Amino acid sequence: MKNITTKILSVLLLTFLFTGCIIVKHDAKSEDVAPEVSLSPKPDIPMSDKLVRSAKGDMIAFIPEGWFFIDVAQEVSPDIINVAVNSEYNLSLVFSVLRINEAMTNLLQNEGLLGLARMSFNKRNRKSGGIVEHTGQYRNITMGSQVFAKYEYTTTGGALVARSAVFISSLGQYYEVSLIPLDDVTMNPIPQASELDKIFHSILATVKY
Repeated sequence: MKNITTKILSVLLLTFLFTGCIIVKHDAKSEDVAPEVSLSPKPDIPMSDKLVRSAKGDMIAFIPEGWFFIDVAQEVSPDIINVAVNSEYNLSLVFSVLRINEAMTNLLQNEGLLGLARMSFNKRNRKSGGIVEHTGQYRNITMGSQVFAKYEYTTTGGALVARSAVFISSLGQYYEVSLIPLDDVTMNPIPQASELDKIFHSILATVKY
């Protein structure tokens, strides 16, 4: 278990150990934005009663059935709320706080959640030295009364794709949830993209803010 946790930690360090940021402005009609979609606010997979809760109490969520929390958050970043993995140790789930400065807040007023998603990706890309690459398009997702901005990224040239979604709580706090494949932790195969989408959207369906 200790060796597996160490391997998971090394993967998370690549995508979550960041402090600074760069701000990139985009046209509202940028080609990197996909049409907004509305998805069912109900999970498509069984979810557990294991609760994720922010320190301020303005965000809660649940993790999938059979998943469990691991204690690596403080070693990766103090902004991480919880880290969970599945029983096959080939998927990790990370809930984190996004720190926003005044300059970024001004940009958000113009670009909204899509701007927040771009800022989050830019942080990863910058701190990884370009290893983290954006793939696909940014997209707003509505699930009942909840709204998220989703983006995808890879550290393997597209062989494995992580999914992240950002959102703003009723208290004005910025949060992110990420589903990250862990191919170098065990030999268990990574689920297909369609299954990863089902898992990720089911997790988002439990998020309340």
